[in-house]
Amino acid sequence: MKAKAEAKPEAKSETKPVDMFMQAWKAQLDAGLRVLEAITEGAIRMHEAQLEAATEAHADLDATRKAMLAATDASQFMKFYTQWAATNAEKSLAYWRSLFETVMQTDAAVAKCVGSGTPVALPEVFKTADLDASKQAMLGLIDGAYRQWLDAAQRMYRPAEGPRA
Repeated sequence: MKAKAEAKPEAKSETKPVDMFMQAWKAQLDAGLRVLEAITEGAIRMHEAQLEAATEAHADLDATRKAMLAATDASQFMKFYTQWAATNAEKSLAYWRSLFETVMQTDAAVAKCVGSGTPVALPEVFKTADLDASKQAMLGLIDGAYRQWLDAAQRMYRPAEGPRA
């Protein structure tokens, strides 16, 4: 007896609309989490710079106060004061430069996160899906809101244009 070769139906690799929606949602969630991570890292670096600057400023001020109290004449007093003021101005500039660099690095990281995603055209997929009108309308609203947010975020993080001639 010959063994009959049973024809097995080919497995279709059809992606369901819900799966596509979930993939898009996961990608956007991941991008949002990466943005939060970049902002958090920037905030931590700024906090560390502030704490370091405050600690150093307090120690310098205390040392200068003690030196000024030990001054025997006005010229020594003014010498300590001018040294403190000059050093304080230099450290202040370095502090603000450090914060500016942190902000720029954080801004670049956020821009990279926002600009790297490619939006998925969900309404076209769901128009052919077997969904009732209310679900299609809700997905259209969600997609429209997302596209507006994405457009605004991309406009906000475009590189600044140089001076115009």
